[in-house]
Amino acid sequence: MNLPFPFDEPLATAFYTILLVLTFAMHQAFMHYVLAGSLYVAWASLFPGSNRQPTNSVILVLPRNERPLALILRDWMPFILSAAITAGVAPLLFIQIVYQRQFYTANLLLSWRWMILVPVLIIAFYLLYLVKSQKMAQWPRMLRGLVALFTAGCFVFVGFCWTVNHQLGMSESKWADIYLSGELPIVGTQILSRMLLWISGSFATMAAIVAWQFRFHQQRQTELLATEKPRQTAFVALVGIGLLIVAGILTYAQSDAASQNLLSTARIAPWLILAIIGLAIQAAGWLVQCWLSEFHGRLLSAITAGALSTLLGISFLREAIRASTIGVSSEYARHVEATKVGGFGVFLFFTVVVTLVIAWCFRLVSQGLKAGAGQSH
Repeated sequence: MNLPFPFDEPLATAFYTILLVLTFAMHQAFMHYVLAGSLYVAWASLFPGSNRQPTNSVILVLPRNERPLALILRDWMPFILSAAITAGVAPLLFIQIVYQRQFYTANLLLSWRWMILVPVLIIAFYLLYLVKSQKMAQWPRMLRGLVALFTAGCFVFVGFCWTVNHQLGMSESKWADIYLSGELPIVGTQILSRMLLWISGSFATMAAIVAWQFRFHQQRQTELLATEKPRQTAFVALVGIGLLIVAGILTYAQSDAASQNLLSTARIAPWLILAIIGLAIQAAGWLVQCWLSEFHGRLLSAITAGALSTLLGISFLREAIRASTIGVSSEYARHVEATKVGGFGVFLFFTVVVTLVIAWCFRLVSQGLKAGAGQSH
């Protein structure tokens, strides 16, 4: 029986690969929120427009950057970025186990581009606080828009470096030439199509998370949703899904024949099917949500399940192609050695503790907002 990747690999390799994919998917969910959110806020700041929305029989004209979607994104992005960075530690550790030689070599070949990733993230982190500040709200529109655009550009740059790192790790035949010349002979269209795949997919994930935030306010009847209808969030998600499909086709067209042939094998096809089913569930859910006046809990649960299916499907697909291209069998012995090193129990313990602490913090905030809403009524 042919098992899908990585269940057809030796136990140690499969174990670390599964941990890599699961932790990476969690990191992606947070990072998608920040990436898509920062791009949306930049667009809303540069092109605020206006939209008439009825509220208590009064017609309000709100620019796009003052509507609930932009408001909630600006308010939450600093926190979500810290969650994304924290969640990124685990997959960063596991990728060094599964693809140690390829990962470190790609880092060295990227040179200064890799070295400035942390400073860029630090700058972007503080800019997110500036973007949400009342002080910046008083600045001229164009200046606010440029700051928001620069902030989003920082996250796009980080994604670009990770995409190139991924490509370099699978291009061992070019390592010597890259080292001698100092140039990166990466096909531009390949990087662009993969970047479009990553960026477009982030909007659907972000919309699913934001929808749950709106539902939270909807249940407590806060004023945040006074001018917000599900249609705007659904539109953002559907545009992202549409672009993701286009990007997937472009990425397939740019891939080599070996990678294309892999997609039809029993080893990889199940993950592609899972990703496509997830996209279909999301698209159907958002199309229905467009016609509802409120965010529906069961519908959002289905959309979230679809988003998780897509994240996991694409992540497993990505690692399956990388493992096949690299020839991960040469790393089997080192994976077995890694299982003999202590520390996994400590990692698991603190993972559970930190998860419980974060859940407790969310509960405290929820109770505080609920109490505040009760007093206002």
